[in-house]
Amino acid sequence: MGVTIAVRRGLLALLTLAVSLAVAAPARSAAQAKGIDVSVWNGQIDWIRVASGGYSFVFGKATEGTTLIDPTYSINRAGTEAFGIRFGAYHFARPAGTSTATIAASAITQADHFVDVAQPQAGELPPVLDLEAKGTLTTTQLQQWVKAWLDEVYARTGIRGTIYVSPNFWKTAVADSTSFASSGTRLWIAHWTKNAAPIVPAKNWGGKGWTWWQWTDCSTVPGFVHCSDGDRMNGNNPATTAIAHYPGGAAAVATAPSVVGSPVAGKILTAVPGVWSGGKPVRFSYQWQRCDAAGQNCVPIVGQVAGKYVPTAADVGSSIEVAVTATNTAGTATAASGPTVAIAKAGTTPGTRPQSLTPPTVEGTLQAGQELTADVGTWAGSPGVFSYQWQRCDATGLACVVLPDGGAPQYTVTPADIGSTLQLLVTASSSGGEASAASAATSVVVPAPLPPPTIGSQIATADGAGNVQTTDGAATVTWQPGAVPPGLTVVLAPFAGGLSLPNTGIALGVADLPPGGFPWPTELAYAAAPAADTVLGYSTDATIYAAVPALATASLPDGKQLGYYLVDGVPHVLTRVPVRIALFQKDAWGDPSLASVKGPTLVQHSKIHVVVRKDKTALVLTRFSTASQVKLSATIVTATGKRVAVIPTGSRFAGPVPAGRAPKSVVAQVLKPGGIEVRLRVNQRFLPRGTYVLRIVAVDPWGRTDTLALPFEY
Repeated sequence: MGVTIAVRRGLLALLTLAVSLAVAAPARSAAQAKGIDVSVWNGQIDWIRVASGGYSFVFGKATEGTTLIDPTYSINRAGTEAFGIRFGAYHFARPAGTSTATIAASAITQADHFVDVAQPQAGELPPVLDLEAKGTLTTTQLQQWVKAWLDEVYARTGIRGTIYVSPNFWKTAVADSTSFASSGTRLWIAHWTKNAAPIVPAKNWGGKGWTWWQWTDCSTVPGFVHCSDGDRMNGNNPATTAIAHYPGGAAAVATAPSVVGSPVAGKILTAVPGVWSGGKPVRFSYQWQRCDAAGQNCVPIVGQVAGKYVPTAADVGSSIEVAVTATNTAGTATAASGPTVAIAKAGTTPGTRPQSLTPPTVEGTLQAGQELTADVGTWAGSPGVFSYQWQRCDATGLACVVLPDGGAPQYTVTPADIGSTLQLLVTASSSGGEASAASAATSVVVPAPLPPPTIGSQIATADGAGNVQTTDGAATVTWQPGAVPPGLTVVLAPFAGGLSLPNTGIALGVADLPPGGFPWPTELAYAAAPAADTVLGYSTDATIYAAVPALATASLPDGKQLGYYLVDGVPHVLTRVPVRIALFQKDAWGDPSLASVKGPTLVQHSKIHVVVRKDKTALVLTRFSTASQVKLSATIVTATGKRVAVIPTGSRFAGPVPAGRAPKSVVAQVLKPGGIEVRLRVNQRFLPRGTYVLRIVAVDPWGRTDTLALPFEY
């Protein structure tokens, strides 16, 4: 990188002067990790020696142009990673094209070639575009080419790429653009100097500075036949820039595919696959379709499955769209671009497509319950119709997902948006076609302020938060606008009784609440932290209690009915349904963490075995288990229904049987689920030869029962 192969070969002739002429490493901070970049020019490399030389990262050439593959790529990749050196791949750009469509086709083809060969993996360094040539492109065209390459790599991998470039090339060939820095693209600056820092173009790369620095083209590296490019990282740990684990899940379109190029017979149209959520990496395939002039009634064009298409005379008067299929490990999904304007005859001018001049904006207060309004921005092309799509993004403005109900020019902020940002996508349509533009991500959505608490009950409003306190002040329930349907009354009251600890029961009720429960969770919280030896339980039927599951964060995942998190030891319960909660003594009778939600299921684990003893008694032996804490009884019954007395001495039933008079049934209380030994000693004369049944009955703390009827012969 940075010099041609011819110059490289010229340097070999100077190796005899390496000691006196070697480029000295510039003074650097101890926080700068040391690395190199390699290609076929470097020949065979001893990676053991490289690793022992303190080099912690390597960039290796993978591809060049549309077809070239560096023959040493896979060898270098395997060699570095075998010795714990962080590895990344780069593509040597060969920009080409004469129009928007051919420039996009060149960039996308090269990006696909790179991704297919390099196959960047989690834990490796982000993909790099080596930008040293511009072909015949103008400054504007080169900017388009670079953006198209980076966008295609991002679409397929979800990774923001890195640009390798010299300061002078960026200033002269790319007009010192700052737009790439603003979009999150990292910089690998190629500036060979003995100075302590490189020159960084684009206003210090948009104020973000460089991430990697190629400070020399001739560094003496152990394990190399001749000198190599030397690199530094602006930090001491390459792992901080490594590719994260790829997400999973089915692909879903986030930004629709599009077609670029002039809709004229004989001129190239190029497919841009759009942005897709879901699992990565993703591969795209294409099917071009011919539609009517209004963009409806589309049918596939046989055999046209490449990333570009040249309209023919048969297409004149029709519009063209492309269907893009995204394939990942979870399957496939397909989305179509918008149609072009009607294809014009060769040599004529098509209609004008709308063009965004200033991006859309979002007006309003970014607070739950507040209504936001779309401002479409300004457009060229005289569009007459606008459509809208609101999207929810993470706090950094990335990982956006389409909001199913966000198709209007207004959007009411929901509790689900709290902590996220929002983005607006506007599509403008005119007689010349349609185009889309997105707003910048908003600032982070904040909760609505809570009003002072009311005692006992409160009527929910459409745009306000809620706050209700029990009459004894022991607990509160709060909610954000929309979490409770407006007009319904929320009641919070203490209750007593049952197996819970005194003064800990809280009942949350809402009359006429739809069967689906609260649209978004409400939050119940005690006023003070409970004792450490207590368990938080909940009930939705006021009878059976289960332990409230703990949450990893202060949010309730989709599909979960309720859960709790702690704030200074105080449990906060997030619930999507009306519920009763209470505290229970840990390990005591009624501890909901020891009671199965399915009831006291009994399972036999060994057949009944009868052992006759010399003292004229017999032992009835078996084992079973219970899924819950239970109260148990065991009875031996004859074929005629007569119960057989059990001798306490020598008998066991979940522990020793208490001494005393021989009972017809033995009982036990089991506080923890698990296996239970049965050893019942009976007088042999009361157990003559015949058929018997050992009947075991379990009752859990909530009155649910289960029975084992175990027949045996003796």
